[in-house]
Amino acid sequence: MRHHRSLAHALDQRPSSRHAAAELGAALREAGIRVPLARHCAEPQPGRVELGPLSPGEASQLARIVRTGTKRTLRAARALRDIVDAYRLDLPGIQVRNGRIALGSASPATAELLARLLGATAPGPDTLTAAPLDAARVGERLRLAFAAATGGDALDVHVEEAETEAEAAPSAEPVLTLGSIDVATARRLVAALRF
Repeated sequence: MRHHRSLAHALDQRPSSRHAAAELGAALREAGIRVPLARHCAEPQPGRVELGPLSPGEASQLARIVRTGTKRTLRAARALRDIVDAYRLDLPGIQVRNGRIALGSASPATAELLARLLGATAPGPDTLTAAPLDAARVGERLRLAFAAATGGDALDVHVEEAETEAEAAPSAEPVLTLGSIDVATARRLVAALRF
């Protein structure tokens, strides 16, 4: 009976509907599950499972269950964020998305520093003094260093030209968009950065 009382007490501490929906939506997105949390669906779509109305307590519980399944990925992403922060690398886009760890984007200078931390040899003095750094060359250096440091794992690196507002900043630096990695690769990356 005591267990039932504690469960009833826990249910009395229910979150608001808005909070529970936000928590559920975030947990499902982290797990790669896209569920629109609309109040009403006019007609169920063929081949889709419709979640019926959930109480705030049910939504919170479902969020906890989903997060339990993605706990390893979330832990690996947190460890990667921690070590990136310790090196003061400007990689704020590290997040769990679709069951993988998305690395976000980096400036050429940040990507160059990451490549060096992963064991890339220092580029020639003419490369370092060039302004801006050659983003494509830096991206290739990062790809090679990443593969060497993680035991052959590939990292997608794409150079995107910076968007400028009608010539307001014609010399805007390009951005390197980094791909996503799985949990095992993230762990190897963290281990490589610890040395």
